[in-house]
Amino acid sequence: MDEERVEVIDKVRLWPSHATVAGRVCRVKWGAWAVYLPGPQVKIMHAVSGLQHCIYHKAPRREEVLGGFDRRGDAENWARAFSTPVLRRVAENWVMFARLHAAGIGPEPMGLVAVRDYRSFFSRGRGITAGLRLADLTKYPEKTPTTEAELRGAGILPDRSRASLREQIRGYVSDLNNLHGAMPKDGEAEVAQVEAALARALGR
Repeated sequence: MDEERVEVIDKVRLWPSHATVAGRVCRVKWGAWAVYLPGPQVKIMHAVSGLQHCIYHKAPRREEVLGGFDRRGDAENWARAFSTPVLRRVAENWVMFARLHAAGIGPEPMGLVAVRDYRSFFSRGRGITAGLRLADLTKYPEKTPTTEAELRGAGILPDRSRASLREQIRGYVSDLNNLHGAMPKDGEAEVAQVEAALARALGR
């Protein structure tokens, strides 16, 4: 993948009620791991200092987990999630959505987006993030819900909680991210290629 295929947005600012993208005000639809902007049809991953973040109200405090102060049983998993480079997780999402769309069970991925100057109400300062443009599933024709066998047949390892199968839109898989998120099977080389293109687009 070439970095010329990555759209670079100079500045994104996120507030609980809205976002600004290159100075343009946009509506927001919040998720635990990403925010969706319906106008430009962009899903942007949450990030702190270039690393993946989660704003779910039951998620542990980032500093406590990474500092080794959180003693809950799944603290190690949260530390892994909070230490994942956001560019890598976006690359994993891109590879998975490409596979889902090819199999007819997910939205069309229309482009990668890299954000050079990103700040949100939770981001502890400026940083980078990335995301992808996805076709609007609410405009897709209704179909029979996707099964786990179909998901695996498309080369996707489902998330541990199977939320990707429970939370479908019109029968299509739309969300791949959680603590134990879905992953592309044998997708390491593809993911590395996309991650590298995102990094080059940001001059890294």
